[in-house]
Amino acid sequence: MTTENHLSTRPACVYKLSLLSLALLGLDVSAASKTYTLDADFSLGILENVNFTAPNSNQLQLNLVGVGSKYIFIANHDEDSVSKYDTELNKEVARYKTYAGPLGSGVGGSPSRIAIDVDGNAYVLNREPGSGQPPLLIKVLVDTAVDRNSNGVIDTSSDLNNNGVITAAEMKPMSANTNAGLGDERVAWAQRIGPAGNTFGRALCIAPDGKLWVGMWDQARYFRVNPADGSQAAVVGGVGGQYVQLSGWNPYGCTVDKAGVLWSATLGSGGLGRVDTNTGASSNFPNPFGADYGIAQGNGKIYQANLNGNAWTAFDPTTNTFSKPSSLFYSGSGIAVDGAGNILSTDFGGVAKFSPDGSLLWQKGAQPGASTSYGVMVDGNNDVWVMNISSNNVSKYRGTDGASLGVFPTGAFPYVYTDGSGLTTKNTTNNKQGTWTVVYDSGASATPWGKVNWTDTVPSGAAVEVATRSADVAASLDLQPYVPISKNANFTASGRYLQVRTRLIANDSNESPILYDLTINSANQSCDIDQNGAIDIADVNAIRSSIGQTPVAGDARDANGDNKITINDVRLCVMKCSKPQCAP
Repeated sequence: MTTENHLSTRPACVYKLSLLSLALLGLDVSAASKTYTLDADFSLGILENVNFTAPNSNQLQLNLVGVGSKYIFIANHDEDSVSKYDTELNKEVARYKTYAGPLGSGVGGSPSRIAIDVDGNAYVLNREPGSGQPPLLIKVLVDTAVDRNSNGVIDTSSDLNNNGVITAAEMKPMSANTNAGLGDERVAWAQRIGPAGNTFGRALCIAPDGKLWVGMWDQARYFRVNPADGSQAAVVGGVGGQYVQLSGWNPYGCTVDKAGVLWSATLGSGGLGRVDTNTGASSNFPNPFGADYGIAQGNGKIYQANLNGNAWTAFDPTTNTFSKPSSLFYSGSGIAVDGAGNILSTDFGGVAKFSPDGSLLWQKGAQPGASTSYGVMVDGNNDVWVMNISSNNVSKYRGTDGASLGVFPTGAFPYVYTDGSGLTTKNTTNNKQGTWTVVYDSGASATPWGKVNWTDTVPSGAAVEVATRSADVAASLDLQPYVPISKNANFTASGRYLQVRTRLIANDSNESPILYDLTINSANQSCDIDQNGAIDIADVNAIRSSIGQTPVAGDARDANGDNKITINDVRLCVMKCSKPQCAP
């Protein structure tokens, strides 16, 4: 049981800042400041798995029930591409090639496995059937980009006519199966995994340390991959330190738990595979209920869609035993577990939702125009998305009751049944986490940024992490990397726009940190002599004691910018005090 509700009142020492309008004060445009503290302030940013209403308003906390992301990614197997879907607009907003050559060339390619990291970036693995080459793995960036041609803009796929469908003309080329051939600047890299002879990529998942695990069906091997560049990482206990060699079973989808144990679907009689990513040791557990397909985790258990009429099975690692639901029987393909521990399982037609105890909550058939459901995902609103491979579209169901919310087109043969929404990574593989991202416009180009300060409550083992990036053009922010910063510490950055990403991370007891306010200050903020993010009597007295001195360039004591320190600077700074009567 979470203890988030016990953090219902803020400490007595927490006070809210109220800053006067800079425009009314006629300040130098290089001085900029903004405090976010009320619901209306937090609503200016993008919230992912965080909120400012429950259990309390005017503060940020993690969602009581974890959810997926606003964007989901869908692999289009028969055209060698992956779609990015906006689940709030119900529209495909971009499509990226995963293999060089014409769409659906039938030579190589054939993506089907997707994994999402904590930042929302997507990793897509090609199956590469019959190509004779190691599978190609690509990384698609969700809110950053690589300016390969140095033209200052992001050359990427987009919905140019805003009709919710991406055509070939709205995609960027991929001229070679290497980084040099990547025409879309949202695609960070493309790397072949393993040496020649390792074919048929059929498993992809992310460990708590951020490393990727790629499973090769034909060779029964798992490789470890660095997410930054796609290079192969060393495997402790692996063959030559390069890969884990499996015995008696083959990888067919995977998920990694908090302890770093990789659980693998095997499709056939292999049952449930197990790989300790810390030691490289592997084993497997035969499933008494028959062949498996998709795989997911939640409630401390490993769930597998069941091909033998049992809908799904659950494996308890504490007892090494399998169980199955008793309320409904059908052959299942895709499976997912939402933030409340409910199980979603597709039946090659529609989808059913079960409570953690296995009882049926609702079951829905295929929506009109949809056929052959495979994968299932949960989005940022806890709604359910089902991939329909035969009809080249996706169906959306309301999470609470399964009501039909529409069928929307995607690419050819959307053959993905892994977690393309990031719910597993953000809520299960790692401690629950979410982000609030906001962009502040200073109103002036080349604004020098100085400090970001915030007030928070952080339970033991939890964390609040803040990172920034800046640019003179808002559209260029995605070309810049986020840089971590410390609370109320100087950092160097400049640009009209400052984007701040705040990540809240729960502890092992699922206690959420709380963010009460966050203040952005430009460098050399006028009147803030001690640079603590507030202007008070200490600053005013420091200026008063400096009257008659000659200011240096950018001196915070020279509030009116006349290159003198006079009583006029004192008076102006009194007007700027953060609290009435310049209280500290």
